[in-house]
Amino acid sequence: MSERPVPLCALLVAFSLLAGATAWYHASQLERAARARLAASLLEPIAALLSDNQALVTEMTSTGSVPDTALLQSYLAAVRRDGVPRHADMKRRLDQITDNDAAIVALIKSYAADARTAAFRLEADKFVAFATTWRDRWSSVMELFMAGGDYATSEVLYPTGFARAVQRETEAAR
Repeated sequence: MSERPVPLCALLVAFSLLAGATAWYHASQLERAARARLAASLLEPIAALLSDNQALVTEMTSTGSVPDTALLQSYLAAVRRDGVPRHADMKRRLDQITDNDAAIVALIKSYAADARTAAFRLEADKFVAFATTWRDRWSSVMELFMAGGDYATSEVLYPTGFARAVQRETEAAR
């Protein structure tokens, strides 16, 4: 009789291992699906907003009269030269960039704890710093206009690697 419990115990152990492996596989599939949903709900909107910003910058700089590295200085000079009403369209575009940047920062903050790549974390931090500085400079444009002042000669440098980092992060989340 002592020979029967050993095969029964082995069968129970094998069954337990199979059940554990199945549960682990199912949990990993659920985690992968959750990461993909997170990428779709946060990273894809970031990419769309970045693309929208690039289109707005392209619209403003396509004439060649406004360098993309000095949008705010160009706007300030234009309203001084021609008056605010003549540049309402440029103001609308700059407002839209500022609003898009604020939305991107909110999405970054929602996603930051789940970031999978170091490049995304680094570039996201650069973008948040850029967006904060851009917003502050844009908010001060009318004060500078009224006071006759000008921006400091250094422009806020756009984090050029952020769009690529978002793309890589999206790929890593899938």
